[in-house]
Amino acid sequence: MPKYRKKIKAGDVYEVEEFYCPRTIGKKYERGRRENLTSEEQAKRNLQIARKNLTRTINANFSGKDYFVLLTYAAEVTVDDAKREFGNFRDRLNRHRKKNEFSELKYIAVIETQGKKQRVHHHVIMNAFDGLSVKEAQEILEEKWGNGTVLIKRLYKNQKDNRLASYISKENIKKGAKRWSTSRNLKKPEIKIEQVKETKKKVPLRPPKGYQVVFSAEDYFEEIGWVRYMKAIREGGMDYGEYGGSKDD
Repeated sequence: MPKYRKKIKAGDVYEVEEFYCPRTIGKKYERGRRENLTSEEQAKRNLQIARKNLTRTINANFSGKDYFVLLTYAAEVTVDDAKREFGNFRDRLNRHRKKNEFSELKYIAVIETQGKKQRVHHHVIMNAFDGLSVKEAQEILEEKWGNGTVLIKRLYKNQKDNRLASYISKENIKKGAKRWSTSRNLKKPEIKIEQVKETKKKVPLRPPKGYQVVFSAEDYFEEIGWVRYMKAIREGGMDYGEYGGSKDD
């Protein structure tokens, strides 16, 4: 059974997954049924993978200077209305950024409903207005939003888990529906997969120079043997976790 090492670089975060695979990566195989997983277990597994991938997308595109934004509505709206309102807000914001020579808008957005009345609101991760304070940025967002309250905070610095991705994707949605939307200009994490030779001596997983290991694990699975994982953050770098950071200007 071939052994592989998957290296993922997303912003200041570096991950390594080492695993055995019963088939050769790169070759096409007929997809087998996961007979041991119930539909509920499979949905949970899919969500865990989606959150991990979302975290990597956040790390590859945003930093501690960027924003976590809450957009609310003063009046009740439907989810369809909210999608249309957010699209209009995005377009207004893009025009403002272009006119005032700010960098192009990058975002990840989620629509959420809350409470017995299912009040709709938006959680948005977006890039900063270069050179502006949070207060100045909030004034712009309030003007361009115009539907209700706008709350804005910096993203947390040096978080070491998937809490932000878990928070913005916590609400149950209809099967097959998208949990979040993104701008088209987001960078993808750098992923490299290589086959590794078996050795009698276990070679430790090491981060690149200048990175600090924040988590590592080894698990044994009867079907595929040992799986190893390591996560490291560049010294002085940033990873993003719990919603609503409080980093001051």
